[in-house]
Amino acid sequence: MNGRSDAFEIRVAGAEEAALIEQMWAETSTWLKGHGYDQWQYPADPSKVNRDVRSGNAFLVFRAGECLGTISIDESADPEFWRAGDNPKDALYVHRVIVRDSARGTSLGSAMLDWASGKAEIAGKKWLRLDAWKTNADLGRYYESQGFEHVRTVDLPHRNSGALYQRRAGEVRGAGPALITVAP
Repeated sequence: MNGRSDAFEIRVAGAEEAALIEQMWAETSTWLKGHGYDQWQYPADPSKVNRDVRSGNAFLVFRAGECLGTISIDESADPEFWRAGDNPKDALYVHRVIVRDSARGTSLGSAMLDWASGKAEIAGKKWLRLDAWKTNADLGRYYESQGFEHVRTVDLPHRNSGALYQRRAGEVRGAGPALITVAP
């Protein structure tokens, strides 16, 4: 941390912080249920969280020493959602975007998406993509307000996610706080 109490800092999650990501998932699951959404009403998959942490694809956002959110990004297109015609290798993919209650209203989610969009551009990608919960229309509208276009919804009976969105790599909305990337 750079010591600036007002700075929002983003860094790679350490191995010991996988449990923190799982905790944030559980907190968000409770919040979603309390607001009438059926999204994430099961525990985070520790194998996926640990995989992302080990591979350096899970990131945490801090301000004044408090962890406020997480985002994971990688080049792994879900083959059940993204078709060969979508040119899956042309994108970075966003997973597990979580903003804690203490950061609601700061536009931190927007800032993390802008940061990920910049990472996609640096990686030479054309798109930043994600799949969202099919039944959470408010979430879809949120992503559209962040410059994402709805590509299609894939309705597989064994998947709750499947609303597919993308926006151009490098597109920055600028609605949230600046994120300073720091070394772990």
